[in-house]
Amino acid sequence: AVNALKTMDTEQARQIIDADADLNRRYADLEDAGVKLLAKRQPVAVDLRYLLSVLRTGVELERIGDYAASIAKRVIELTDNSYNEVVDLIEEIATICREMLKEVIKAFVDQDSKTGIKVWHRDNDVDRKFARMMTMLRNKMVESPDNIENGTQLIFMGRCLERIGDHITNIAEDIFYIETGENYITRLENE
Repeated sequence: AVNALKTMDTEQARQIIDADADLNRRYADLEDAGVKLLAKRQPVAVDLRYLLSVLRTGVELERIGDYAASIAKRVIELTDNSYNEVVDLIEEIATICREMLKEVIKAFVDQDSKTGIKVWHRDNDVDRKFARMMTMLRNKMVESPDNIENGTQLIFMGRCLERIGDHITNIAEDIFYIETGENYITRLENE
C-alpha cells in the first residue's frame, strides 16, 4: 500500500483493496477451525492459551489487512503526493512495521517470547515517527491550506500504520501469554 503511495499507482491500490477480501475469508476459515477444535478437543492450560492466541493473532492480522486496504483507499483519493518529506516518513514507518510483523510472526511460530518482547518495544519507534509525521503535516497544512485534503489523507495513512504497530504488539503480547499465562502489560505494571 505504501509502495502504491510512493508511485501513485491506483491499480496496485485497487489490488490491495481486493486482496483484503481474501484475507477476511482466510480469517473466517481460521475462526471456524478454532471453534471446531475447541469443541472437539477441549484443550486446557498451554494448549488452550495457544489456541486462543492463534485466534487472537488471526484477528490482529485481519485488522492489519484492513488498515493496509484503508491506506490503499486513501492512495486512490489522494490527488498528489507532493508532501515528499511526509511520504518518506510514512515509508519509514511502514518499513518498521513490516520488519516488526516478520519478526513477530517468526517469534510466534518459534514461541520465542524474548523476541516478541523486543518487537513489542519497537512500537515506540513507530509512535515517535508518527508523532513527528503529525507535527510535520500540521505545519505543512498551515503553510498551504489549499492542500489540506491531501494532508488529511496522509494523516489517515499514518494513523493506519500507527495502529498496525499496535496490532503487532498485541501479537507479541500473545506470545508472552502462551508461555506464562500472564498479560505482558499487567506484568510490567506489577513490577
